[in-house]
Amino acid sequence: MRNIFYSLTGIMLLLGITACSEEERYATSVVKEIQLFLDDEPWAVNTGASNKPLFIYTADGEYVANYSSLYRFQLANGSYNIISTTQSDSIPSPKNLNDIVIHQDPTAKTKYAISAPVTYKSPFDEPLTVRMYNRTGVLRLKSTDRKSDKSYSKLRAVVSSPISGYKLSDATFVKAPTDVQREKETTTGGVNYTDDFVLFQTQSEGGTVSVRIDYLDKNNTVIQSKAIDGTFPILPDDTVQVAFALNNVDEPIIQDYTVTIASEGWNEEDINPEAPMRIPDGYRYVSPEENLESICKSMLADASVNEVKLFLKAGATYKLGTQTEIPKALYIMGQTPGDGEALAFMEMGNMSINCPDAIIEAFHFENLKIKVTTSDFFKFKNQAFHVATISWKNCEISDLVRTMWYQEVDADQKQIADNIVIEDCRFLGLNSGGSGLFGLSTKKDAPVHNFVFKNSTFHANNLSKALITGLGSMTGELNVTVENCTFVSMAPAAMTFFDLNPKNTSSFNLIVRNNLFSGVCEAGQGTWFTTRNITDKTFENNYRTNGFVVANWGVDTAEIPVETALPMETLFKDVAGRDFTITDKNSEVYTNGIGDPHWIKSVSYTHLTLPTNSLV
Repeated sequence: MRNIFYSLTGIMLLLGITACSEEERYATSVVKEIQLFLDDEPWAVNTGASNKPLFIYTADGEYVANYSSLYRFQLANGSYNIISTTQSDSIPSPKNLNDIVIHQDPTAKTKYAISAPVTYKSPFDEPLTVRMYNRTGVLRLKSTDRKSDKSYSKLRAVVSSPISGYKLSDATFVKAPTDVQREKETTTGGVNYTDDFVLFQTQSEGGTVSVRIDYLDKNNTVIQSKAIDGTFPILPDDTVQVAFALNNVDEPIIQDYTVTIASEGWNEEDINPEAPMRIPDGYRYVSPEENLESICKSMLADASVNEVKLFLKAGATYKLGTQTEIPKALYIMGQTPGDGEALAFMEMGNMSINCPDAIIEAFHFENLKIKVTTSDFFKFKNQAFHVATISWKNCEISDLVRTMWYQEVDADQKQIADNIVIEDCRFLGLNSGGSGLFGLSTKKDAPVHNFVFKNSTFHANNLSKALITGLGSMTGELNVTVENCTFVSMAPAAMTFFDLNPKNTSSFNLIVRNNLFSGVCEAGQGTWFTTRNITDKTFENNYRTNGFVVANWGVDTAEIPVETALPMETLFKDVAGRDFTITDKNSEVYTNGIGDPHWIKSVSYTHLTLPTNSLV
């Protein structure tokens, strides 16, 4: 019995020693306290032991274990890197930490909240604190259409992102382009279409996503594709909502849209029901919220941009500022106004051109209401350039302080314009001072070879000089066409309409037809045309309002404009209000389509076709 007692005692002592040894062994290797945070707010796991958001790796990245945050767990003494996530299934195990990249969910449905690696070392006396952050946001696409289009039965949204994944080892995004696309059936022809894409954030990475919409028929054939102009940031744990019209089948791009950043959802007042505008090929749309001047200067300075083409929204207001030493072609076009819409309004300073080594194709302005804040539209002082065509189409320029073309030059042939074209424009309240509206250099040969004034109005407030002057020094070919224009000279009474006196041109062709001239001129004052060195001329079908006379017509008697039955005050709707609508449909001006067709609403006319080399 004694031997048995001692044996049992020895065994118990041995067990006790062994137990103490095991307890001591693991005393410093138990992770006793775990603190998890999501976007810096405490995060508690309440889904039971099946949730294992903690991934343990050695210092060199080797996988150790995947544990639940609900319980204490044991680790051998050492140093570890610990990852936590709300999407445990997204992290493969066992796998080296350095090799793990969580890729963009191809279905764009999974939200990811992941921590950076946390270094945790024995003796594990401090709480294990891991901070997870949402790495994804939502891009919500929503149609604003009220009318369906049954030509398609499925919509495919293709979202292009610069972020393709998230690398666990250093908590960085993988900057590689990736496309996420999803198709949705539509039985409503696009009405009430909406789709949410969960994407890795791009805001902190300085990136944005772009969107293209494909329209598919019942055979799954793409019948049309339209991109949404512009790009959009993806914000972590937030929603970027983009509302746009789908059903404008003739438009190549979705342009008018509303962007809202709000997690709580859509507000009906934020939705823009307007149909997208048509953006001409090659043009860069400038929204009213953007800085037109900054965009223009940036593109002018960008060597990779061969020509600057800017498109403005009808009815919106823009500021361009002064643009000096322009080295390349510039096109600024407004959207064609719809019913009840106004022209895009552009406030600008003067422009100058400087390109001594190449011919610039064009400067073109279209569908714009322009306010020039300086004295001149174009103002030159010894810059060198050769421009093929400078043109204005369907523009309104009011109360210009001085000129459209103020020219100083110190050498012959240093400044050349092949064509100046004004078509479908209204110039109201002109004030030239001592210079013509287009005043060329009187001292040097700086030619404009072709002038075309067509389907336009020129109303003078104080225009003492001619609309074209300073031709005395130019050489080469000269062509001037004045057709279907309305001229209203209010003061002074002694102004000259056209001063065309070239001395050294090789040819001079002049066409003046279907124009209406009006104003107030005292007896013995005023000049219509002064001309010299004409090769060929055509004066036909021109009219003047009853009572309008000048001292010097400057043409043959048969070429003097025909006097209308009605005087200026009666023929035009409201002279003081600058409304020159022809109210009497029985007037010869109305029935013969004389003057600017803008004021004769029912008269059709042919638009100008500009020849390749010259205007005759």
